[in-house]
Amino acid sequence: MSWIYVPFSYLMKGCLFIAGNHYIFALLFFAIAMELILLPLKIKQQKSSIMMAKVKPKEMAIREKYKGREDRATQQKMTMEIQNMYQENGYNQFSGCLPLLVQLPIVFILFAIVRNPVSYATNITNNNENFVPDNAQITVEFYEDVKNSLYKNEFTAEDYEELIAKYNGYQVKIGASKKDDEKSEAGNLVYRFDKAESKLGNAAEMEISRLMIDGRDDLQSLVDDGKIDPEILTRYDALGFDSYRDELPEYHVGPLNLLNQPAFKGIDAWLLIIPLLTFLTSFLSTKLTKRFNGTNQTDANGNPVGGGLFMEVGMPLITAIFTFSFPAAIGVYWVWRTLISMVESFILAKVMPIPKVTEEQIAEARKEMKSKQKKKKVITIEVDEDDTSYDDLVVRKSDSGSTKQSRSADPTQRTPRRIEMLTADDDEDTASGTAESTESDAENEE
Repeated sequence: MSWIYVPFSYLMKGCLFIAGNHYIFALLFFAIAMELILLPLKIKQQKSSIMMAKVKPKEMAIREKYKGREDRATQQKMTMEIQNMYQENGYNQFSGCLPLLVQLPIVFILFAIVRNPVSYATNITNNNENFVPDNAQITVEFYEDVKNSLYKNEFTAEDYEELIAKYNGYQVKIGASKKDDEKSEAGNLVYRFDKAESKLGNAAEMEISRLMIDGRDDLQSLVDDGKIDPEILTRYDALGFDSYRDELPEYHVGPLNLLNQPAFKGIDAWLLIIPLLTFLTSFLSTKLTKRFNGTNQTDANGNPVGGGLFMEVGMPLITAIFTFSFPAAIGVYWVWRTLISMVESFILAKVMPIPKVTEEQIAEARKEMKSKQKKKKVITIEVDEDDTSYDDLVVRKSDSGSTKQSRSADPTQRTPRRIEMLTADDDEDTASGTAESTESDAENEE
């Protein structure tokens, strides 16, 4: 057992105990526990959204300043100015993404727990560490017995090949390999698992668990339909899996097994409702979260974080495809988590409301920005006390708009400037000539 799974394994076992060993409700308690663990991050994310709303007027004022200028240099300058403003106000635009990033490894950890129910949901391996490897070969050989016991003539050719392919798939997932030079009496390829040479498949434990949970009922159905030798039930009972069956969680919801993947045929077609619910709850969660927040976060270019439509539709769709490709239990957890997260977002929005941006705030931000844009230029020139060469210094504005220094400028070209000559008495170390000027933002821009 990997050390990283150990605390989650104990958490799952505790959730199973509370849920009366029903896996679907254990996943609910597991989701609640994980949301409580991540609550500090959610609070931090809410604070980040509040800070975003506070700096939003300043960001809008900066964007308004560069409105209509799409050249790359200007856009880079605007982006830098916005980033500096974020830094000055202590806002990190990426801090709100942390809870989302943390969720992904949790899902993969949960996937490992679901795929290894014997190790992480029971105490079977505590008493027998080699339970899975010991039963891998037994399970592969039993599936060979099942394939050989089928009454081929009682099936359509298509149904028979499909059933054989399903059993072959179970064997491969355990770690068996086919023997190209060996065929059964029915003409099927034979699969073998050698404990000394074969490696356990990633889904070996799940397939062994599947045989323990549903194996006898599936075989009984085939016997009742007259499609398999009834003796196979005796062989199944001889495996002794029934003694472990009660230790496993109850994965069934009615006739559905949450260890199975959604499919388009058979009883598992009903599991397709899980990816559908995953999409709907994720889509609804995105919509409601925006409504709770009352504002949409944007990146440095003014685009919605997450890509707008992609965040609303694309991400829920990707999640639905993800849950379609894995055991239904993963999708059930995601649905529970999304529903709990919506409730959590609603509560946080009430307790820590995000302020709305008003026109007054935007106007104040414009005013503040313009006041900062007025700069004071100080030009200091060191001269000897008896040097009069700079006595007639003036500052004028050239035709191009840039500021130049001149001694003999046309007074009509001069702009208002204050020239102050300091002596050694005014400054202990140097005598300086100081020209102070105040320029408007428009002149600086030019």
